[in-house]
Amino acid sequence: MNTDTFDAAPDTRAAPPSRGLGWLLIADGLLSFAPLILLGAAIGWPASLDRPAAEQMAAIHAAPDAVAAGYAVYLLYSILVAPVMIGLAARSFGGLSHPVAATVAAFGALSALARSIGILRWLTVMPVLAAAHADADPALRAQTEWLFTAMTEYGGGIGEMLGVSVFMAAAVGTLSVATWLRGGMPRWLSGLGVVSALLLAGMALPMLRIHAQVPVALAVSVLSLWMLAAGAWCLRRPV
Repeated sequence: MNTDTFDAAPDTRAAPPSRGLGWLLIADGLLSFAPLILLGAAIGWPASLDRPAAEQMAAIHAAPDAVAAGYAVYLLYSILVAPVMIGLAARSFGGLSHPVAATVAAFGALSALARSIGILRWLTVMPVLAAAHADADPALRAQTEWLFTAMTEYGGGIGEMLGVSVFMAAAVGTLSVATWLRGGMPRWLSGLGVVSALLLAGMALPMLRIHAQVPVALAVSVLSLWMLAAGAWCLRRPV
């Protein structure tokens, strides 16, 4: 039995129906734009993330319901990353028993988990800090701003660096390179996935003390485009 990771032909007979996967990919790709609309209108997100802690907390305290709605949608989008990547891996490799498919599924699940942990701070801790900051005296406000900044850096490290940059880049990159080499996905779609993975990985460069940075908006937009394209492909080529 040939167990070569890349050369073994995919068992397409074992692949699951892809029409549902196609719609899920399209839905998740479109959901990625919803936080920009909801949070952009409420607090000027994502530009707001570069503002001082005091300004961010004032904006959150002024529109708590809109902020909660925006980050709730963002959380849903992030959770759906797991079934999307697991489904694509299973479809491309005839099931999750293939080692590459299992690897992609694991990275996809880790991405969803890390993203969710990072986002949850905006639904739990940050609104509490924003409310406390609004009613605090100057000394307590300074402490609250320090804590808000620390939580932002820590949560961003988990959600953006690990979840979006490292784990998602690994999931998309592994899937795309493998399907480019052995089939299971059109080469144009695999190529777009490789580009998306490289852009996502580039977001982590500052963490490595490399003075270059890929714009988050560009990396996330290309990822969303890849999801939409993959969804359209699944709908056109149902198993």
